Amino acid sequence: MIWRRQWRRRQVLQMGGALLAGYGMGGCGQALLGPQGNRSSENSEPGSLSLAELLARWEVGIGEDPGRFLWEIESDPQVAAVARGWDPHFLSGWLNSFDHRQGDLSFWRNWHQAGLLRQWFERGYSLHIITWEDDTNRPCGDYHISPQFVQDVAELAGYVAQANPQGRPTYWSLATEFSYWRIPADAYNADTAPYYRALMDNVLRARQAIKERLPEAEVALCWGGWIATFDDPRRGAGRSMVAPFAETMSQMDGIAFQSMRQRRPGEFNPELNGPDPGNPEQIRLCCRLFAPIHRNLMLAHYEPSIKDKHPNGGRADTVQVDFAIMSRREWLQEVSQLGLRRMSLMHYGLYKGDPYGALTAARQFRARVGLPAVAQGV
Repeated sequence: MIWRRQWRRRQVLQMGGALLAGYGMGGCGQALLGPQGNRSSENSEPGSLSLAELLARWEVGIGEDPGRFLWEIESDPQVAAVARGWDPHFLSGWLNSFDHRQGDLSFWRNWHQAGLLRQWFERGYSLHIITWEDDTNRPCGDYHISPQFVQDVAELAGYVAQANPQGRPTYWSLATEFSYWRIPADAYNADTAPYYRALMDNVLRARQAIKERLPEAEVALCWGGWIATFDDPRRGAGRSMVAPFAETMSQMDGIAFQSMRQRRPGEFNPELNGPDPGNPEQIRLCCRLFAPIHRNLMLAHYEPSIKDKHPNGGRADTVQVDFAIMSRREWLQEVSQLGLRRMSLMHYGLYKGDPYGALTAARQFRARVGLPAVAQGV
């Protein structure tokens, strides 16, 4: 649903310097906690669990069009194979704004009116909603600081509540990739702070509106995962941008982030003039960065996306390598202990036909994490 997104950002955001140099486990942890420093028992829970217990509580999702995905399960054997292999617990859909004034609720209204949302819950799925704003022309982001945004998520939460009388948890990743919306990108400074303060206030209002209708909802601010791969304290950029958001994020139900690096780990990246760290490392760095603030972390949308061909130009060869790395015990143990417990594939079409063994690798990863989903009809 975000066909019009531009991907030049990753050329801008991932350039310069030694990308990962000197970044250790303790690099930003305590500083991010700030004066509040308090965590719920849920946040401190991972450290007390065994690896088997940590992996068992994982949940996985799939996007980006729940209606089309479930229809194609019945009509396309390749999509049915994806559904069986990935066995998702929840379906991911998007609330996008292209005009910076209102969100496109048309899909959700149609699904609600047709009774599809209720059918999905009855089949055993939960829902994950991601909100995003067109960033073709910057600065942008007006929608996410407007009263309309709060009204839109309240309307959508009302639809979900009617479809979900059992009160199953739903997941909300708000304002994904918001750090790119202002100029300069990925920096909290005198120029960008007024916008980001307004965004934090409005995200908390949106959370309240959602929780009033869906008390079991888990609502998170959603970062572009690249933010964890560089740091410029002088400009308040990269990892140094996160600290001003810590208090707000500690008041939410978790922290979400994406990872969409197109290159395989170690593959030459001309923008970096060196090897690309890859998605598994970026995800690990995000977990290290955010765990001191909240121990309920979600990889909201994963896809090795080719910038100029998104959304149908993901690299399945990168998927295969990524999942091979992420299936390793040491990777799973570290990110799970840091609080990662959910991830969603951005577009299921990338896995159709098992190109480069992408579905096979994803299926092997899925066998390591989470209990079997309860969804019926797959």
